Amino acid sequence: MGSSKTAEPIVPDLEKYLELRPGLFRCTYVFSLGPLSLPVATFLIRGHPTEEGGHEWLMVDAGLPPYAEKVVKSVEAVLTHPKDTLKYICITHAHMDHTGATLVLLDRWPTAKVIGHPEEKPFLCDGKSFKSCVGDTWVFTIMKHLSGPSKVQVPESKMLFLRENETWEYSGLFEIIETHGHTPGSISFLHVPSKSLMIGDASKNHMFLKKQPNLSYPLSTGTCHMGTAIKSMDKIISLKERVDTVFPAHDYNPEGVTIADIEHLRTSDPR
Repeated sequence: MGSSKTAEPIVPDLEKYLELRPGLFRCTYVFSLGPLSLPVATFLIRGHPTEEGGHEWLMVDAGLPPYAEKVVKSVEAVLTHPKDTLKYICITHAHMDHTGATLVLLDRWPTAKVIGHPEEKPFLCDGKSFKSCVGDTWVFTIMKHLSGPSKVQVPESKMLFLRENETWEYSGLFEIIETHGHTPGSISFLHVPSKSLMIGDASKNHMFLKKQPNLSYPLSTGTCHMGTAIKSMDKIISLKERVDTVFPAHDYNPEGVTIADIEHLRTSDPR
């Protein structure tokens, strides 16, 4: 008789960065709690060249706090040129599974800056809890009371707050797309050369207790305003001419998902 145990997914980028697209790398850590497992991805993007053959690097999200030292070592394994430097740590939103290694990374690369949306400042810098947010679902309204003050508080002097369409030194290569709802200032990042969109928790594609990854709406337990989050999914769909691949932060598949996958989800479950 065959085993009913859920098959373990193959994670080719487990705790190491893998180049998924030219200049775009992903490293995944798997957080397990009993029968549940959650993949948590961070990304590196090769940026402008520096002197003598090095590069600036941009990072998207910083993983869970327990893996902070491992995240730093994984980044160091990619930034091997003496003139390589981590220039920006780009945070999709301030939940701890996306900010965990931020302060340790800033210790290692003290000239780096952290990019976030201005609406995330209370949660990224000031230690404010998401329980202060007004939600539009009963699930969030109840579950938000389990949220405590942020344990990762980034000094405001290390922050660069950006809104969509604001000009900065990586305009044209790396764009901020406002995809609010999961948190007040949730954003996504578009790597223009590879047409890849890193969407944080704007949608998820993980297993939990299922045998295959399952694309879904953001979890209502941590989504402040589901109505706005759904509008953000529609906004992602509207980018279909500019985006080939969508990379959720919680996804085992190194190929990510497509805009068509998200469009199918919205069509089959319009809410």
